[in-house]
Amino acid sequence: MDDGHGDSPSIEDTNPFAAVAVADATGFDSDTVTVVTPAVREAVGLVNDFLNAPVEPGRPTGNTIAVVGEYGTGKTHLLGTVLHHVRVRADQGTTRAVYLEAEPRSFIELYRDFVAELELEDVRDRVREYYADVVADELGKTPFTAEMAPLVRSGALDPVETSARLGLAETGNLATLRGKLAQVTENAMFGTALTLLLRPGFTHAAWEWLTGHAPDGVLVDRGIDRAIDSEEAALEAMGVFALLHGHRNRRFIVVVDELNRLLSARRRPTREAVAAFDKMLRVFAGTHALLVLCGLPDYLDALGDNFSQRIGRTITVSPLDAEAVSELIRRSQRRIGRPPRLQPFDADVVRYLVKLTEGNARRVVLLCRRLYRMALDEAPEPDGARVTEAMVRQVARGRSFFETVPNVRNEIRQVLSASGVEYLRDRALGVAGARADYWIPVAGDEVGCAVLVSGPVLDPAESKELVGRATAIQAAVERADVLLVAVGPVHPELAGALTDAFTAEPIEYHHWTFKELLANVLGERLRVLQESTASDPVSIVGERVNRVSRQQANTQRMLDQLVGALEQLTSTSDRQFTQLRREITGLADGSRSVSRAAERVGGRAERPEPAGLPLPVAELFAEAQRSLDRVDHVDAALRAVFGDSADDPARAGGVRNGIRAKLRSQQVFHSVGVAALLHRLLAGFREGIVDWYRAYASSLSGPPFADEHERLKSLCRAYDAVYEYIPVFRLDGLEEFASSPTGGRSDAAPAALDHVRETFNELGRQVQSTVWQSVTGPR
Repeated sequence: MDDGHGDSPSIEDTNPFAAVAVADATGFDSDTVTVVTPAVREAVGLVNDFLNAPVEPGRPTGNTIAVVGEYGTGKTHLLGTVLHHVRVRADQGTTRAVYLEAEPRSFIELYRDFVAELELEDVRDRVREYYADVVADELGKTPFTAEMAPLVRSGALDPVETSARLGLAETGNLATLRGKLAQVTENAMFGTALTLLLRPGFTHAAWEWLTGHAPDGVLVDRGIDRAIDSEEAALEAMGVFALLHGHRNRRFIVVVDELNRLLSARRRPTREAVAAFDKMLRVFAGTHALLVLCGLPDYLDALGDNFSQRIGRTITVSPLDAEAVSELIRRSQRRIGRPPRLQPFDADVVRYLVKLTEGNARRVVLLCRRLYRMALDEAPEPDGARVTEAMVRQVARGRSFFETVPNVRNEIRQVLSASGVEYLRDRALGVAGARADYWIPVAGDEVGCAVLVSGPVLDPAESKELVGRATAIQAAVERADVLLVAVGPVHPELAGALTDAFTAEPIEYHHWTFKELLANVLGERLRVLQESTASDPVSIVGERVNRVSRQQANTQRMLDQLVGALEQLTSTSDRQFTQLRREITGLADGSRSVSRAAERVGGRAERPEPAGLPLPVAELFAEAQRSLDRVDHVDAALRAVFGDSADDPARAGGVRNGIRAKLRSQQVFHSVGVAALLHRLLAGFREGIVDWYRAYASSLSGPPFADEHERLKSLCRAYDAVYEYIPVFRLDGLEEFASSPTGGRSDAAPAALDHVRETFNELGRQVQSTVWQSVTGPR
């Protein structure tokens, strides 16, 4: 094994590790770095078995696979690998794969997302195949038409036209078809709607209903009298489509990711929905369809014990070990054209990375990216770049790696306010060191729950300080439950001591689960404290009533803020309209000037050259621009200074003073400068992609295909290399700058800033993938 300490080529500026370690299951290509772990190998093997199984009448090949794993372990990456394998290896004419990402809504919304991935003509063709079998069976009953039966069954003759031309009993045939299509559900409406897809005048009404809308009048007259508006009906409909697409020798694959958002111990489905889900699994197993379900481990428990009998195989995505991380580093280097070496890492650092992150793939990739850049920046020569354990700890503690402690404090306050509990911030509880970041009293300062907030806990000194704080709080009051919120990783070797000192295991911050987890833990601890403290049941009930009252008061405050924002919007609409009218007038005047000038020199004005980007690519740049515009209100604020000076002199002084006060902050200039650089980087990147498209369009029979692809990848790598050095976290100063002098709120809130980071982090990879997809079809 080459540990990277031998002679190695210079390390170029391109960072081989992804800026955002969140997989896009539908965006995988041959360049995507994948480590073939046991879970990946097993999943691909099962999919191969499904694709290669011989299709025999009465012998279904359907199966259901469950993929489970914790956040960041690589579940979605595994699904992306499977879908890419299907695209490469399967016959696309007979195999259809659908990827769905569940949202925390309902199975009804999941079905609507599912049917949106299908196409009307494709579904009609599948129904037509069923109808062809019905008509062929009818033709085969008499010797005069028996020769036509194979032609109809194969599709050489259209079954609808043949049936009409020969005067067959169309009503009877359609009834037979309805019976075939309704065999997987007691709901006859599905069979009726699918049959109507073949009848002129009913096609679009039937498809509209199948996509989740209320039935048209022509459907109501035929028994379709309600929308697919229950979870049971939605799951039955998915089973019907599985039957359709698994007919004959076709293969149908449905992949559902993040299913825990719909099914979990905290969000249990109804008994009817569980029964419908179980029925859908039986349908998939009874045809030529494969269902892949993916989520956190507890989603399986929500369906009950009988559910496991419907699962063909359960694949657990395990944490990465040191060998897998080393392979990940080597493959990442090779992806960008370098020798597959560990440098600037070594075997000892890799083992430390695995221990610190507990093998969590997402954290490993994020750390590797930051460490790679740090090692390159600090080395006098690229060949001497090395990552050390101290550098690993430094990056893990940095504010740009994990969520910042102030942002997490905001989320804690949101949980406490929504719970309706009274709480005190930064509360001293009697003795030195006995200080809680949040104190929720149950009986004054004598009984309550303390919440401590820390950054990553990576060395014994940090653990010892937190243990001391917890011990001091418990000694200072009669009874206290003490909880620790860690914003960043807790070293596994230190977690035991922290669990012993605190009331529960440290709550590590995870964006998707933190609020719900903290609310559940706090609710349980406060319930235990109240019941052990109050001997009178009436006082317990009284405290819970008071909590509900506080929740209602918090809701009312939010409504009041919303009303205030609406009043602010109304009061400024006239000025905005005046400004808009002024700008439109200026554009019209400028257009007329250009036209007159063109007439003087050439008789007509040349139209501006179009951008030339396909819509999906243009939308990526547009979304990046929108995300930045939502937090960067500098131009609008400066325009308001001059607009208010002209339109409302009485208000102008206050606006000017407000802007001047904000300009006194050094943080503001950092934020404005970062925003300006992001605007220019986005414009430059977009211009480079436009130039690539122009060159591509003018050389359709010229340069080799691979050269064009390499140039596109170089453009996207150049964007990533520059963006990596921009301190995006400094944008948070825009919130103060963009706040309206009249009390309006800026959009530069943590969620909006997170959206900017996520969008710009992913932009290079998404542009490369989307651009290439847009040109490989017609090429």
